[in-house]
This record gives sequence, C-alpha cells and structure tokens, in this order.
Amino acid sequence: MQTNYNPHLEEFLKIYSQSLLSTGLTRGLDEKTYIKTRLDTALKSDILKGKKKLVVLTGNAGDGKTAFIQLIETAAREQGAIFSSQTDNGCRFKLNGFEFETLYDGSQDFEGTSNESLLQAFFKPFEGNKEPDAQIVKIIAINEGKLRDFILNKKAYTWLGKHVHHYLEFDNYNLPSILAFINLNNRAVVELNNPESIFDKLLDVFLDKTDNNKLWEPCSSDNCEYADKCYVKQNIDTLRDEKLGPVVQERLKELILVLYLKRVKHITMRDIRSLISFILFNKFTCQQIQEHIDNENNLLERYYYNNGFNAAEIDRMIKLLREIDVAEMPLPKVENQLYFLNPKSESVQSFFVKRSLPGNTDIDYLVEYFNNKPQGTSDEDKTRKGNAELFLKAIKRKLYFEGNDEILKEQFGIDHYSFLPYKYFKPFVEFLKTGADPDNKVRNDLVLAISKSEKIYNETVGRENVCIRSSSGKNSKTKAFYSFKAADFEVVLPDIGDQKKYLEYFPDHIIFRHIDKSASLEINIDLFEILMRIKEGYVPTSIEIQTFFLNLEMFKRRILAKRSTKVILTEDDTNLYSFEKSVAGKLVLTKI
Repeated sequence: MQTNYNPHLEEFLKIYSQSLLSTGLTRGLDEKTYIKTRLDTALKSDILKGKKKLVVLTGNAGDGKTAFIQLIETAAREQGAIFSSQTDNGCRFKLNGFEFETLYDGSQDFEGTSNESLLQAFFKPFEGNKEPDAQIVKIIAINEGKLRDFILNKKAYTWLGKHVHHYLEFDNYNLPSILAFINLNNRAVVELNNPESIFDKLLDVFLDKTDNNKLWEPCSSDNCEYADKCYVKQNIDTLRDEKLGPVVQERLKELILVLYLKRVKHITMRDIRSLISFILFNKFTCQQIQEHIDNENNLLERYYYNNGFNAAEIDRMIKLLREIDVAEMPLPKVENQLYFLNPKSESVQSFFVKRSLPGNTDIDYLVEYFNNKPQGTSDEDKTRKGNAELFLKAIKRKLYFEGNDEILKEQFGIDHYSFLPYKYFKPFVEFLKTGADPDNKVRNDLVLAISKSEKIYNETVGRENVCIRSSSGKNSKTKAFYSFKAADFEVVLPDIGDQKKYLEYFPDHIIFRHIDKSASLEINIDLFEILMRIKEGYVPTSIEIQTFFLNLEMFKRRILAKRSTKVILTEDDTNLYSFEKSVAGKLVLTKI
C-alpha cells in the first residue's frame, strides 16, 4: 500500500460534475457507485423472462436509463444470450427464445440514420390494431414528447397509440401487462424514514459501509502522516461515526428533500452522486491536499458542512443548496453565543452531539478565524470582518448538522429545523408521509390562507369558505366575494399508480382540489410556506406574488367558473354580509 495516498479518492473525485480531473464517470454505468433500485429488483427479472414486450423509459439525462439498459444486457450475456449486433446506441440479442432490442436514446439521430428511421424500425412490430404476436422484448429510453409525437401522429400504431395516449393523458391508466412505461421523473432520490432510499444507499457506497472494500483504509494514520489534518478523512469519519453519523446523514437528507420539494429541478441519480462526491471530498487529490496542509492553508471551507454551500461552484445542485443556506437564517440568541465564545470552549462544545471516533481537525481552523475577528465595533479591517463572517457561517452550518437538539431547545428554544428557511417544513412533510388530515386541519388552513389572500380577514368565514373576490367590483366601494364551502374541497397526495412498483417514490407536493376534481392546485413547499404565513397575517411582496401565485390565480379562475350559492359583501373588511337564496327562493341579505 502506497503511503500518503488513497487511489480510490481520485475515482470518486471524477464523479463530481465540475471535477478538475475528468467527468468521465458522470455518464453511463459506473459499477463502483451503481446501486440496485426497484428497476433492478422489480422489473429486470420480468424483462429477461420475456414478460414485457415493450419497456419505455422516460426522464431527464442522468436518471440512469442507459445504465439500467446496459445492466439488462450484461445480465442477458451472463445467462447465455447470443448477440447479433451491438452499437453505442443499443444492441440486439436472443435469449430463451425471445428477440431483444435495446435503444439507449430514442430521441436523436445516430451515425447518419435519422431519428425517424430509427424509431420506425424499432416500433415496427407494434404496427396494427392488436397486441403483437412475436416473441419480442423492446427496451427504449426516449423523451416523452418525442414518444407522443412519433406514435400518435401515425395511423399505423392503432393499438399502441391508444395506450400511449391514455398513459400520457389519464392518471393511473392501467396498461396491458406486456407494456411498461416508466417515467423516472417520478423517482425520488430521498425518502424520509426509509434507510433504503437512493440517497442512503449511495452514501453508504461512498462511505464503504456495506461492501467493506476497505476503501478508506489507506487514510489511516498508520499509512498517512496527514491523516490527523485531512478534511477528507474527517468528513468520512464523521459520516461513519456510530453516534454522530446517523444525525448528520438524516439532516443532509432533509436538506436534499427541501430541494426535491421545491420542484425547481428534477434530481437525477447523476445529480445526487455528483453532490455526495463534492460534499465529502471537494475537488483536490491527496497530493494537492498535502501541499495545502504543508503550506498551512486554512482549509475550513472544505469540510462537508461548508462544501454544500460553496459560493464558487457552478454545479446546479450546489447552486440550489446555496439558496437554502442554513447559515443565512437569523438566529440572534445562538449567534451571540457562538460569536463571542471560543469554539474549543466547553460551553460551545456542549451544543454538539458527541462523536465516538476521534477527530476534530476543523476546530483548529475555526479557532484561527475566531482569533482573527474584529477587536471591537470600531475595527473596520476588511480581512478581519471577512474572517468573522466566514467563522459565523461555518459554525452555524456545523451546528445545523451536528447540533444536539435537546440542548439547543433547552438553551435557545430552537432545534436544527430552525436553521431551515421553512417554518412549516414539518407539517408539510408530515402530510406527505401519510396523506392523513385529522380534523381537516391542513384543508381548513389552506382554505383560510386562500381567503386571506383575497383580503377576507374574518377567520370563521375564511376558514369555512373559499372566498374569491369578484373582479367586476374592483373599483366599487363595496367588495364582493364569491363563497364556496370548505367542505367541498379536499387535500390529497399525487398518485403515480402502478409505477410505484418500479420506482422509489415520495410525494413532492400536496393537491388541494374541489371534490368533483374540476379544479385542483398543486402546492409545493414554497407555496405551502407562503400560504401558511398569509394565514398568520403575513402580506406577501409583489415579487413573491409574481413568483408563487401564478398557479394559485389559475386555480381561483377555475373555481369562479363554478356556481356560487353565496356572496360575501363588505365595505370596510370588518362588517361582513352574506347574500344568498333562501329555501323559499328569495334573496336574503344577512349580517355575519
């Protein structure tokens, strides 16, 4: 074993999207970090047995479509398949009497053959008005829009076209058993309360927790003289620590869950592998790290709790993490303690979960910044002011990941959730876990929030009715609101039907809808947060309205298309009157 060197580190560094070495391991099948998913456990066997005549995989680049197809080919080869052709875009082979064909990318031209010609040849057996009789298995990765355009615009695919159309247009359409259409955009890389989530499995591979390949043995102090000062070793040791590791892992998962729930970007397998690589290792090789240590550089910014928020990186996931940087949440009580107390002091150390493994190399770097902060309010030295900012951000991030919630609650009335920019993260996630709404609390809170967004401030009226202001009376002294009973609305979770058999799944939004399903609103974590704040009296800014309220306004318009049996009238937002038909058919005005 070569001293002061870990050969595995460079392989892991290549997985990061902005690697300084190469990005060769960001695409296709990387056996070292490939993990089995439900595609492997629930679908692969059926494919190889010929139970599926057509498997369509859709989703974003980086979702693992090519890797999965290549694993099918590898498994077939191991079972004695005879290959008749193989290209960089798929192959043909025969196994157990079935003719297999794979196509890695059904959305592009390939080696001079037009995409149209490729698809015509691939889907040839599915022409006609009935299920094909041939003993075939076709597996294709294709863009959903391309699939729609190709199949539905051709009269030849009567039978297949019907199923493609119904699958794309109708929720939970039951396909024939020989067809499998899998949209990997529905796959969740994080699932709370599931230690077998994609994120957890991948992290275990990086940490070598399950396979025991001794990946990090070269980092031991017996082999590396830099072990006691190396941030890579401490990052790995922290996540492998029996006491601290599970805490840090769960909180990192919660941060990634926030990104998932924001629905700004679909998180692919490639994205999460890349992110884990950078959070654990940053970008530098053993030799470079050793040079930086020898030069006595302060390497605080390369510890895992800072890596995810690195201001210099252009990786898409890290850009998104910067938007929810836990260091940016104002927490004045704890900040005052952290700012004025030495990080090595017993008082500060008591805030953190105790680790079972030795190693706190980052504390020395924190102390260096702590000792070089401004000496008082009159100290305007830019370097020292920068040191103070860097120090406070770093120790707050460390406290988010490693803080002892019981101690923080006792001393400051906060826990690690207080560092998130989402006050209502927990109730949102609790509903996503179960879909249960005891006493209709979530529904009624959303009803009240929507009513308040329309400037109905009477809580009883606003909670019992969805109130939407009439646009026709905008310039009138009297405001009129159409009223729709809260009991006619429900909150439910999205349902991806049979795809759950093949995908790791966790809902990423709530659906608030009329019980007749004529109007529905998809609520992500950002919209939920702002609606709950409106419920508590918050007035959104014009930028927030432009950002979050487009779908809400469309939902309100769809509701207004329904017939309202009651109108609420007011001149001063305080005195409300209901205007509705009585049982006898007369219009009655009643003070509320």
